Amino acid sequence: MGQEKRSNSKKLSRGDFLKTIGAGICAAGLYSFNGIQALGETSEKNKAKAAKSESQNFPTKGNTLMIDEKNKRVFIYTEVHEMNVHQSNVHWGVVFKDGKFQDRAILRAYANQLDFHDALNKIGAKPGNNLTKDTVGKYVEGDTLDVKATWPGLGKEVSFNEIFVDEAGKGFNIKFGGNRKASEEQKTGCITCLESCWISISSNSNYPQTNSIKRFINPNSRFKGRADILPGDGKPVILIYKVASAFVEMIKG
Repeated sequence: MGQEKRSNSKKLSRGDFLKTIGAGICAAGLYSFNGIQALGETSEKNKAKAAKSESQNFPTKGNTLMIDEKNKRVFIYTEVHEMNVHQSNVHWGVVFKDGKFQDRAILRAYANQLDFHDALNKIGAKPGNNLTKDTVGKYVEGDTLDVKATWPGLGKEVSFNEIFVDEAGKGFNIKFGGNRKASEEQKTGCITCLESCWISISSNSNYPQTNSIKRFINPNSRFKGRADILPGDGKPVILIYKVASAFVEMIKG
């Protein structure tokens, strides 16, 4: 009789059993929901962390130039000048925002052109210094620079050929022309011109040096930014200049 009472006391009523099962399901659901929520929060945190890391690894409007000596790279902060995305110019690609020719640029740089010159020297780039105002018809010399562009949200690096239009179609082979003295004297602010140039710190050796009159009447080519690729007016574009020989060494390694 005592054993029967003890056995009955351990049995659950149907109502108690359903309550127990319901509580278990709710607890499992809550755990699952909290797990999904935690994963979502982690994902958002990772995105924010990645964005912060990207901003720390690239120059900004307040920190306009960065040098990566180990990988022989110079980074500069620029912004899109939309006028020269929708209309072409005959010479100017990247110009310091306080230079005389900043209004002609496709990309306005916030780094001073002389600082850019010295940064290229620091990573071991060798300047050509072979052009003067009288060397019309000659081509810029100096170390070849592999130039890439990127910007927030792009997630990759693209070449000048992908962000600039070259109507004559020869494309871009950028060299470290040097020209520090001429650049300092002329104050044009030119960082990268799109044909060989005796003033710009770097320029495009696919086209020869010309003069103002010939450039006006019969230019080597015409250039503009690609509106379908570049971000909008005033948006940041980070340019990365790397000594091409170092680029080849990195691939071989």
